[in-house]
Amino acid sequence: MLPYMILLLFTLVLGIFLCEWKRNSASVRSRDLIFLCIAGAGLTIFASLRGSSVGIDYQMYRDYFFAMREGGASYLVSSSNPYRLEWGYSLLNYLVSLVSSDVRVFMAAAALLIAGLTCLFIAKNSPSWWLSVFVFVSFGFYNNSLCFIRQSIAIAIFLFAIPFLKEKKLIPYLVIVVLAASFHKALFIMVVLYFIAHIPVTWKSLTVYGALTALVLIFSWPLFHFVTQFVYQYYATEEGLYYMQGRDWQTAFVPVVYMLVIVGLRQYLLKRDPKNIVLVNFSIYAGLLYIMTCKHFLFQRFGMLFFTAAILVIPEFLVSIDANRDELAELEQGGAAKVVKKNAGRKKTAIELRERRSALRNRKYYYLYSVAALIFIGVVYYIWMLMQDRTLLLPYVTFFQG
Repeated sequence: MLPYMILLLFTLVLGIFLCEWKRNSASVRSRDLIFLCIAGAGLTIFASLRGSSVGIDYQMYRDYFFAMREGGASYLVSSSNPYRLEWGYSLLNYLVSLVSSDVRVFMAAAALLIAGLTCLFIAKNSPSWWLSVFVFVSFGFYNNSLCFIRQSIAIAIFLFAIPFLKEKKLIPYLVIVVLAASFHKALFIMVVLYFIAHIPVTWKSLTVYGALTALVLIFSWPLFHFVTQFVYQYYATEEGLYYMQGRDWQTAFVPVVYMLVIVGLRQYLLKRDPKNIVLVNFSIYAGLLYIMTCKHFLFQRFGMLFFTAAILVIPEFLVSIDANRDELAELEQGGAAKVVKKNAGRKKTAIELRERRSALRNRKYYYLYSVAALIFIGVVYYIWMLMQDRTLLLPYVTFFQG
């Protein structure tokens, strides 16, 4: 467990001292960039060096890589290729096999692709790069990428569709969804998402979501047998299938708390940007799917598609409750007249200015307390997931150790 804890603490300490400390300084963006480059490199190296015993799906990916290496270009379209329809994943294996016959090179390429795409998305879209990376690691999304490589690459690609979803730009959104689905066809479900992600969050919509969740839980087995007549037929072998077993309530605890916080305090996100309704709905879908996970683990695979967006949602939320630091700095430095002119256009009394200063200070403290709470929950959640070790990540060994 120690290597994983070192990795988490490394990103946390580096993020606080490089990015959070003195956030108002002129060099903050360059320090953010340094942090993101170091963190991305660390995540890539950590995943690339792991031995074949780290990760429950490692052997499956290794066997497929060897099959692609032996089959060559014809295997890409062969009926014996189990991932023929997921052409992006097949093509990645084929291209790497042209460079090297060593599966460790493929694992390094996959690690670089996942970490690189995630860091690029964070740089382009997140208001707080270090918070996004901390959530990516502490909430288990990075550890999942050591096992569920296809799905993790697909999710990393899909993240780039979120800005187009917020802007309701259908064509670029669909292009990215199709590209993501070429690594894991479960991403095709995101086509439907385009038409529901902007639904306003009201008591009516929440009631409908709750009722649909209850119906799925009640009729899950009939629905399972119906769906597997058409897709995922290999899941329909028996009712004792691993994917159809339930998880304990602790599995759903953090995603549900995350959903409740985002929904309950959504006014901050929507005030920052009304289009953040998409992010609020993502939190709802994630929370409800993780509730369903308590009956069938299979729902967690879909819940991850939405829960991973927390690397954007949580920083957006935290920044939305933070004070306007430029305005606060002016008030703190006695630039009251300038602030009055900029924000009110009229003379304010000393009492009004003190109230404004106090309100901004309080919001700054709310932000700091919220960040501290996130760090505490993230570390505890991360330790709990490692102790469960459901994806066989322990012990972490490098390929030098066998």
